[in-house]
Amino acid sequence: MKSSGRKPRVRQVLVDQARAIPELDVALLLSGGIDSLSLLFSLLEAGKRVRAYTFTLDAHVSSDFAAARRAASTFDVPFVPVWLPVGIDRLKADLRELKALGAKRKTAFECFWPMLHAYRAVEEPVVVSGMGADGHFCISKKGLLHFRDRIDEFRLGLYRSPTYAQQDLHARFAARLGKRAVLPFLAESMRSEFLGTTWREVNTPKQKQPILDAFPNYFRRVRVRPHTNLQLGDSRIATHFQRLLKTDWNIGGFKSVVGIYNALVAGRLP
Repeated sequence: MKSSGRKPRVRQVLVDQARAIPELDVALLLSGGIDSLSLLFSLLEAGKRVRAYTFTLDAHVSSDFAAARRAASTFDVPFVPVWLPVGIDRLKADLRELKALGAKRKTAFECFWPMLHAYRAVEEPVVVSGMGADGHFCISKKGLLHFRDRIDEFRLGLYRSPTYAQQDLHARFAARLGKRAVLPFLAESMRSEFLGTTWREVNTPKQKQPILDAFPNYFRRVRVRPHTNLQLGDSRIATHFQRLLKTDWNIGGFKSVVGIYNALVAGRLP
């Protein structure tokens, strides 16, 4: 794929979307990573009153949680911790709720589980999050192995999926609570900015360089952390889910929790 010679206008798209939110008070799911930080900056630029919500397992302070709390303090934004419950019976109940909501795959169960608790903690009518940003940059293992030189093919495969980044679950669950989910990185205007750009153009000299370029003065005030999936890293969320293998839900002697998720979706669990 040849160089396009252009830069995605990330700042313009994000600030335009922030200004398009009619409400003044906005909730932001802040992870402390580059994607959610850029949303914080765009909302502040748009003059919104932002409250940051960040989740972590009860009694455990993850790197994401600590980074988000520092960023909220740096930019004088109210910070609300969302402590995720660690009881196994509560986890089972949450997974049943996720199944009813439409979750079917491992990523949906593990990535949206914290959102059940985060959305319920939110007081504002609008919830903004950075879900889906990674797809523009092709930084997943699959993407790097097979699509680095045909990145638009990778992007279009994601863009066409209504379940990519659990956007369907975000919309459905937010509406159930009388709220509205806003996912700026999944907007058509953002997709249009990235289509046609090469992997090198959007990931050099640093990963997700167009986002860093969008708000340089803001980013200078925080330490930008490398990308990690929200359920991995030191979040301990994946480890928490592994505990299901030692419960009565492991009806098939499964070695992986995927077997449990499949059994749940099939209606075979007690």
